[in-house]
Amino acid sequence: MIVDPRIATTIIVIAAVVVFRVILGDLLKRKLQKLSGYQLLANTLTAILGVAIVIYLLNVWGIIRALVELFLAFSAITAVLLFAVKDIWISNILAGISLIGDKHVKVGTEVEIDGKRGRIFEMTLTLTKLRAANGQLIIIPNQKFRAAVVVVSPRSEKR
Repeated sequence: MIVDPRIATTIIVIAAVVVFRVILGDLLKRKLQKLSGYQLLANTLTAILGVAIVIYLLNVWGIIRALVELFLAFSAITAVLLFAVKDIWISNILAGISLIGDKHVKVGTEVEIDGKRGRIFEMTLTLTKLRAANGQLIIIPNQKFRAAVVVVSPRSEKR
């Protein structure tokens, strides 16, 4: 009967760690027990050792490689999606951030853009909403708002 090398490695590593921890624990207890932070030191070393063993065993069983491959696949999908929505969302968000800092354009300002006139009643990171005099709702993506010629009514600046 042939034993899988991963199982043998796992058993050997766990046994070695247990022996090492017992020997290290006894040594620390005898030499450092009078120190006030002895228990904290022992707990920290145990935690570090435990994490190292878990990482090593995950590597032995090939789980880390699978996790890295999964992470890379999701990263590639995310990169493709970001390029797909770059023009729609990212440029609108950047334009929205620049509009927030613009002292001439704020909620309550009356503006005219592309022949449409209205008063700004809501500004978000991606779009600006105007209300026309006839009650019509005008929604303008911030990228277009930032790129177009916007006429700001002089009377709304004084308020």
